[in-house]
Amino acid sequence: MLEVSEKLNTSLFQSHLKRSNLAYSSSTPTKNSSTPTRRANFVLLDHFSMSSFSIALDTLVTLNLVHDHPIYECKTYSLKDKKALSDISIELTTDGNIEDIELTKDSILIICGGFRSSLKPEPSLNKKIVKAAQTNATIMGLWNGSFYIADSKIKLGESISIHQDNKAIMRERFPSLNLSTSSFTEDSGLFTCCGPNTALDMMLHFIKGSYGPDCSQAVAEVIGSDRTSNADTKTINRFLRSETHTPDCIKEAIQLMENNIEDPLSIDELTKLVGISRRQIERLFKINVGVTPARYYMEYRLTRARQLIQQSNLSIFEISVACGFVSSAHFSRTYHRFFGHPPTDTRRTFQDT
Repeated sequence: MLEVSEKLNTSLFQSHLKRSNLAYSSSTPTKNSSTPTRRANFVLLDHFSMSSFSIALDTLVTLNLVHDHPIYECKTYSLKDKKALSDISIELTTDGNIEDIELTKDSILIICGGFRSSLKPEPSLNKKIVKAAQTNATIMGLWNGSFYIADSKIKLGESISIHQDNKAIMRERFPSLNLSTSSFTEDSGLFTCCGPNTALDMMLHFIKGSYGPDCSQAVAEVIGSDRTSNADTKTINRFLRSETHTPDCIKEAIQLMENNIEDPLSIDELTKLVGISRRQIERLFKINVGVTPARYYMEYRLTRARQLIQQSNLSIFEISVACGFVSSAHFSRTYHRFFGHPPTDTRRTFQDT
């Protein structure tokens, strides 16, 4: 069994794994039962891009899960008849028509366009966009939703993003408008993107600016973790793939930790396997991971345990054994110290949501 030489004297995760556990580290595991305080209003144009809409919606729903309380109530609106036809011929019944949207400075107004969305003046939509600008609400345009933002004549920033196929009509209708070459643009509360592949990047950028990098990374770990060249890429590779200066010995050490959960290696065993001294591995972990190797090992095992609690029918005892704890009592105490509640509460809360 792993000998943890350091005293784990804080209940908070300190490595990058805190992002994975952000939604579950609380003394009140029923935190997500509170009422959202803000409204995200999706305006679905005819033939709107279902993929762009789904990504933007999923990002905000996931933000509600990883934050310490749900932030956004997401509602959909159409131009008329409370119905909107998507680009894949699926018709959605919306929560209301565009006239029903209520806006405050904490609201988001998201115009969802698509490849076949008709770009013609919509006075009711223009009026709502102007109202959003007047109340300092956040305004977003997906695909060619940017057309209607420009058509509303609100004050725009330096540039705006829109799908490549719509740039010709944008230049014709709005010759003084600078069309960005970037896949998404943010300028003074106005967010625009070119399509579904950049909708996630834009939404994560919004979350990072509004709620901090930890929330943004936590959301990305849930819905963006598959954006690698290898579907079998492990957690450590996702974490370090952009860390080009991380020593290979640290990558190897973390990989060994991930592969030895049920019977954890001691730190001395790790140092022998990666070929460096204990002093070196302690120093390099602090520099590159932000915590000691023992601390990271514990955080990773607890993260794995939390996943098993939520995703399996294994008993708490079986999970404690699978994650290398000497007893279920020791596991429960350690879990409580890190997450703020016992493992049984995590399972009950997850099953009730």
